[in-house]
Amino acid sequence: MNVMVILCDQLRPDYLSCYGNKQIKTPNIDSLYNDGVLFEHAITASPVCAPGRACMMTGRYVSDHNVWTNDVAFRDGIDFLPMRMKDNGYMCGAFGKLHHFPGKDSKGFDVAYQMEERRLQTEDDYYKYLKELHPEITDLYGHDEKGHFSYPLNEYYEHWMADKTIEFIKDNQTKNFFTWTSFQGPHGPMDAPIEDDGITEWIEMDAAIDVEHIPNSEVVQYRRMRQGVKPAKACRNYRSEYARMIQIIDYEIGRIITHLKENGLYENTVIIFSTDHGDLAGDYGMFQKGPMLHKSQLEVPMIVANHPELPKHTRSDILVSNIDIGATALKVAKDDKSFGYSRSMAEMYNNKELQRDVIYAEFCDSMKLVSNKEYRMAYYPFAGECELVKIDEELVNLADNPEYQEMKIKFLKDIIDFMVLAKGVQIETQDLTPKVQEGLVKKWPSYKKEIPIVFPIASKRERQNLIDGGLNGDYNEFCIERDDEIVQYYGKYWTDTRRFKTSY
Repeated sequence: MNVMVILCDQLRPDYLSCYGNKQIKTPNIDSLYNDGVLFEHAITASPVCAPGRACMMTGRYVSDHNVWTNDVAFRDGIDFLPMRMKDNGYMCGAFGKLHHFPGKDSKGFDVAYQMEERRLQTEDDYYKYLKELHPEITDLYGHDEKGHFSYPLNEYYEHWMADKTIEFIKDNQTKNFFTWTSFQGPHGPMDAPIEDDGITEWIEMDAAIDVEHIPNSEVVQYRRMRQGVKPAKACRNYRSEYARMIQIIDYEIGRIITHLKENGLYENTVIIFSTDHGDLAGDYGMFQKGPMLHKSQLEVPMIVANHPELPKHTRSDILVSNIDIGATALKVAKDDKSFGYSRSMAEMYNNKELQRDVIYAEFCDSMKLVSNKEYRMAYYPFAGECELVKIDEELVNLADNPEYQEMKIKFLKDIIDFMVLAKGVQIETQDLTPKVQEGLVKKWPSYKKEIPIVFPIASKRERQNLIDGGLNGDYNEFCIERDDEIVQYYGKYWTDTRRFKTSY
């Protein structure tokens, strides 16, 4: 099957009609939900552009891949999703915003037409396209005096990205293809063309939430005041422009879907729709994103359509993240090798043992966060501050409430576990006791296949000592299935007993 990833930039799920918005109509995105599963508890792995995108591209957390903020390079030795898809025989194309560093390094796509805001300057593919049409332009966005795109809709960057996607599909429709279409909006600038052929309507959006709210955390207080608190009218205008951008993107997604259907490709194409993170959009007097636990910027839409192992028109409450996009795509390609800490959403949907109890996110080292389906906690390193909230009552900080101390301690332990996982688990195998493995499998289901094996129990005598002491003598038995390099004192006790001492 083909695999198509469609992303927006900075899209909050509650601005889509399939996620319950009553003001904005998104019929084409809704159609993906009609043909697949909509995940109601999806969050970003990192609520900032480049780090969140790096998580999607590698299946690894920020503390692992090293893209801890924008314009920072990946660490060496990382597997990238397009390279893996190519290894599985897919033609791979990327269109729009990748947001990697260096900017023109697509990380393995066969074809890449990029629109990277102003990062690539005159080397930007969309800028070259627009400059050829309008030699007089000096700005990537072609703004008029009011800040809107001053050319026809069919020259707008979102339209160009959809065109490039369709061209790639036409050129590769007899092969398995993997596309990564990443729209620029509804991230600013809010520059939707005034003349848009009636595709959008201006909607007076609902007011932002609690504009005067003072955050609990000092880190967030400084973020809020640094931006400057906007008046309610400015928040409403922002949200209305944001809604127009979403309507345009929905239209462009519809064009791609129509092309797939008209060419008999739609039902053979798994489509994953999501974003890098959400947008505060004026809530609590803040815009865009940052080291906060607020759902408007932490939660993301996640829809998987046309997957052969998933039902249609179904909502799921399992915990997923945009870090799971990679494994979901690779499993469609019949690639069973792990992809960082990414989990196939189809496999999780069909197997409760693979589903998470908690999910993790981080904003560099400013904030570490865990969430279950009801509660969410952010820890601010070095400030020593915690925010623990019920997800639907996120202004009430429960961190110092005596009734929630057990939950707070449990979440802090989860954060420590995830930090160890993200940096790479380094535990001598003899210390992978049953309780350690019981906790590890919940956060890393494939650990038995991937964790480094270093110094397992050293002999049959040691194993018998454990049994005689009433303990589990077989807790290292998973090593037997491994054929990779094993660091040990004397040898592999399960294959060559002659090399072992019989007593200690």
